[in-house]
Amino acid sequence: MRVRRREPAACPRGQDHIAHGTIHTLSHLVPGGCLVFAFTKSGRGAETGLALVLLQALARLDPRWNLPSDENALTLHKSALGEPGLLLGDKQGPSLSFSHGKGQLWAAMSSKGRVGIDVAYPEEFTAGYPFDRAFRPEELDSARALCHNDTARGAALIWSAKEASVKATGAGFSRFDPLDVRVEAPHFSEQGIRFEVLADRPICAWARTEGRGWLCVALA
Repeated sequence: MRVRRREPAACPRGQDHIAHGTIHTLSHLVPGGCLVFAFTKSGRGAETGLALVLLQALARLDPRWNLPSDENALTLHKSALGEPGLLLGDKQGPSLSFSHGKGQLWAAMSSKGRVGIDVAYPEEFTAGYPFDRAFRPEELDSARALCHNDTARGAALIWSAKEASVKATGAGFSRFDPLDVRVEAPHFSEQGIRFEVLADRPICAWARTEGRGWLCVALA
């Protein structure tokens, strides 16, 4: 899959407008680096286009990721475990992650470490969902306290943190059982909620509301 190069758009007040979304920057997750995330409408070519726009934004913040002069030198690919990756010619590009939800494609890109992103909604956790196979009791208790005792919305919050975190390891749930991914007590931070998540290593995750659901970005 080839990514065609375009000239970077102007960036008023630190934000780029793409389709239906805005590029956002998180600094506290990446000491000494930067992380950007955004969404666009799902559809053919959406992953390629959104990856390119995020790369353009990242290049403005971190010159190590300047776009190559050859428009055919950018290649989007996937690993054997489904992890997306970006090649800049023969050089590995910055870490990249995608999530689909409600007709939208979300993506996050980081100049350092490995990034994961996930969006989850309460309707995914209706009656009959096997909560005991996905969540520890203390995880749901802390999430309910944040979500006015709404179990489905609390489950969406914790699941988004787990999913984003295992994506940040590069393996996803192909190598993890949900109960082996532990979401610790939340802390409020920068217009969102911050978690430490324990998988095969400590992972920092940050979540914010997305409609009635949750968007979470994690860095390993």
